[in-house]
Amino acid sequence: MSTVSPSSQLVQVVPDSHNNTGDSAKVKYEDVVRTDEPQIGSVVDGVIDGEFEGGYLVTMKFGSQVLKGVLYLSAKRPRCQPQETMGTPPSVMPPASQRPAKKKARVTTVVDPQKPKCYKSGYNFFFPELYARLKPEYHGKEMIITKMIGPMWGNLYESEKQVYQDKGVKDVERYRTEMLEYKSAHEAGASASAAAATVTQ
Repeated sequence: MSTVSPSSQLVQVVPDSHNNTGDSAKVKYEDVVRTDEPQIGSVVDGVIDGEFEGGYLVTMKFGSQVLKGVLYLSAKRPRCQPQETMGTPPSVMPPASQRPAKKKARVTTVVDPQKPKCYKSGYNFFFPELYARLKPEYHGKEMIITKMIGPMWGNLYESEKQVYQDKGVKDVERYRTEMLEYKSAHEAGASASAAAATVTQ
C-alpha cells in the first residue's frame, strides 16, 4: 500500500515497492491549515486504493473523517507554449468558434470496380422515390425533406411497406449471387497468378 507524505506546500503520492510503475502524482496546496474541519489547502494523510492511466483512487483521513476520491496526474507542460512562441499572448487568442477549422486528412481507399454494389433495404428504396417527389415542392430545403421522410416511412401501412421490403429482399439475393460470382472469379484469378509465379521461378 502507498502512503501520502505531507510537506508544507506540496503533497507527493509515492507508490510502494510492489507498485513498479514508478509514477508519482503531485498536488499543490495553497496553505497548510490545521483544524478539525477540512479546509482548502489542508495537508492530509491517505492511502492509494487503485491506479489508472490518469491518476490514483485514494482514501484520505482528516481528523475523524475518511474521504474517498480521485487524484489526477498532471500532464508535463512544455517550457514554451506554442502560443507564446508565435508571439500571440494567450489572452488575445480568438474563441474556438472564430478559429479556422482543422482539415482532416482524407484517406483514399482503392475499391475494386468489379466488386458488386451492396444491397439496399426497403427504406433505401423508399427514400429516393419519395425524395424525388418532394424535391420540387421544397426546393432548396433538402434537410427538411430528409427529416420528413423518416416519419413518413414509419406511418406507412404494412402492406405499403411490404412493397419496398420485397424490393430489398430481391436486392439481397442479387448481391449474394453477384458476390459468389465475384469471389469465385477473384479466387480463380489469384490461383492463376500464383501458378504463373511458380512457373517463372
